[in-house]
Amino acid sequence: TIGKRCEEDLDGITYLFDEIADWLDFDEVEPDIIKGDQFSKAAVNDAIDNWLPSQQPDKNDIVIFYYSGNGFRYANDASDYPRMWLKNGDNKDPQINNLRIEEDVYDRIIKKGAGVNIVLSDCCNTYAPGENANFDNANVPVRQKVEHKHKQSNDVQNSDDDDYGDKLFIHEQPVSILATASEKNEFAAGKKDVGGFFTYYLVEALESCIYDNKIEPAWENIFKYVDENASYWAKSAACPDAKHNEQGRCVQTVEFKMSEP
Repeated sequence: TIGKRCEEDLDGITYLFDEIADWLDFDEVEPDIIKGDQFSKAAVNDAIDNWLPSQQPDKNDIVIFYYSGNGFRYANDASDYPRMWLKNGDNKDPQINNLRIEEDVYDRIIKKGAGVNIVLSDCCNTYAPGENANFDNANVPVRQKVEHKHKQSNDVQNSDDDDYGDKLFIHEQPVSILATASEKNEFAAGKKDVGGFFTYYLVEALESCIYDNKIEPAWENIFKYVDENASYWAKSAACPDAKHNEQGRCVQTVEFKMSEP
């Protein structure tokens, strides 16, 4: 039911980080994309346990894990972050086909040796898997095209412009970031032609920060922007089966943490 939306997310997030890698003049490893018939818990575990170590990440590398799909939580889950529901044609049982975003993904990735680790998920965080709200009537404004001017032009470098991407992604000490689209008992809103609102506005925020310098370069500011916009458009749908406001409209709140030594 959310396949088209997830395709939009995949296109948007892949293009975003392709461009950022080019902007930072970083070599980019071909990403391990798990979708379609390959979509499974086993494939994600293999990517973390085998594919990622085979790339030999070190302190000069940035590792990004991104998930768009169904998500849920159990009432007794300790983490504030959701579980990915990695259902496929062979087995849709959520008890078997789930991985916890924090304990099973984030905690494992940050031990692999990269200097910067970013784990992102655009999925629901409710107590029962399901799609019980329709956000397709939301009239989300079309994202304005941002000019990706090159960092250096005619060998003259504008340090104010150039530093914005560096301050987000280049750190002398290890940095790990964990963010998801929704807090406990909240849906992650989105629509077919836009994708998840969390992803849509994450792309917009990073582009506005790095290329237009309209957002001060700090991850707190990036996720504040995402939260304000995603939560606004989440209210476009009634939400009887998840967290809602007094008017019965969906509440969505970005969950985020950043750890440094």
